[in-house]
Amino acid sequence: MLTAKPLTAAASSVTEVLDAQPAELRQGEPSTSGRADHAAQHPSIARAAATLSAGEVVAIPTETVYGLAANALSAEAVGRVYAAKNRPADNPLIIHISSLEMLASLYPPGWSLPPVYEPLVRDLWPGPLTILVPRSPLVPDAVTCGLPTMAVRMPAHPVALAVIAACGFPLAAPSANSSGRPSPTIARHVFADLGGRIPLIIDGGPCTCGVESTVLDGLRSPPAILRPGGVTREQLLGYPGLGALQVYRRDFVDAALEAAPTTPGMKYRHYSPTAPVLLLDPNPQPPTAASSSNGHQPSLSAGQRHQQAGQHSGTAATAAEVEAPAADLAARLRHGAEALLAELAAAEPPAASDTADGGGARRFALLRTSLDDVASGPQAPSAGSAPGGHANGNGQATDAAPAPALPYEVYEYVLGHVSRPADVAAELFAALRHVDEQGVEAIVVEGVQEGGAGAAVMNRLRKAASRVVHV
Repeated sequence: MLTAKPLTAAASSVTEVLDAQPAELRQGEPSTSGRADHAAQHPSIARAAATLSAGEVVAIPTETVYGLAANALSAEAVGRVYAAKNRPADNPLIIHISSLEMLASLYPPGWSLPPVYEPLVRDLWPGPLTILVPRSPLVPDAVTCGLPTMAVRMPAHPVALAVIAACGFPLAAPSANSSGRPSPTIARHVFADLGGRIPLIIDGGPCTCGVESTVLDGLRSPPAILRPGGVTREQLLGYPGLGALQVYRRDFVDAALEAAPTTPGMKYRHYSPTAPVLLLDPNPQPPTAASSSNGHQPSLSAGQRHQQAGQHSGTAATAAEVEAPAADLAARLRHGAEALLAELAAAEPPAASDTADGGGARRFALLRTSLDDVASGPQAPSAGSAPGGHANGNGQATDAAPAPALPYEVYEYVLGHVSRPADVAAELFAALRHVDEQGVEAIVVEGVQEGGAGAAVMNRLRKAASRVVHV
């Protein structure tokens, strides 16, 4: 059934929101063989395909996050994506396809899929994995930013597959948010950022993965994950040709990639709410340039040594290695959060805050990963108090005479437990947006270890954070 939701955009143009629930489109395994004519008859899918065929943009759900889609073969249509998002012009887009035949139609003349990709496409598509391939002559510079490669994936969400198949052409689709904001995982997030700036949003329900796709460059030697995402390094390591798989910034850096990234998420600050994000990072602190040159390494806790061994051994950490320090890790995160909240409450409030004139309790948010057996989602606000007086920029008390205790409120949101990073990933962007809507002064986030889905979580949080505190 076609449903236009009664949402009003602040801008002069109108954004329509139509429902297309996955259960209405497809049963059983997704088809990757070509056009899905029965799905194309769904009125919301037909409207989306017609809008995209006319050169406009449409926000569509995927299993990772909502994407802002346009015809990947039209420079003019893709330009509307950049304009709606206010996206930097040197940040390339990912091309989304609905079938292997559509992928083959984009190959450069004489090129075929290399062996390193064949089993990945067979086993992990449709799904949150993007691969780099040589650029098609059909794809305009606006998609690839003039680079010789293009990023391609086949989404697993039935709505996304149905829209692409109904169009009959690939779609270029970054996340459907204002550039730099947390990625949208429900249609309401899209409307909050882009309402009045785009003509159509297809509401397919919440995204299940919650973070963007993994980007794999199998053309380089050794192959490398350029952006961690919904498919983990541990999942990829067992495939032929990926035994020496590297992760960008963990195993290597590349000045050329920094200057001209081949995939989104590498160059610019991303995923940031309005309130500053302060990240509690339980992972080993990278050595500074000075410590690298003199041979001294920072001291690590037992839990950090367990994880570092798993990260650099060339194989995934065992379950025992990950779970053994879990209690220690949760305790470190809880203590770090308490200390950081007390520091924030004792410091001078920002001039623009509601409490800068001394009126009312200050508000902070705490996104938690240290609590087990607590359901994910927002919790009831709690009250706290910090010692009177103010602190300096290092959180150290000044010599000023102490004042009465300063009240503050903490809006807690449980992301999941640190031992289950995939749960944390699914909640992350929704949580950042939710607590930001409460008008908090700052957002403290308890991080996770980088094994498995934790690599994608920490990648996004480090991009969002204005300050990182190692615990």
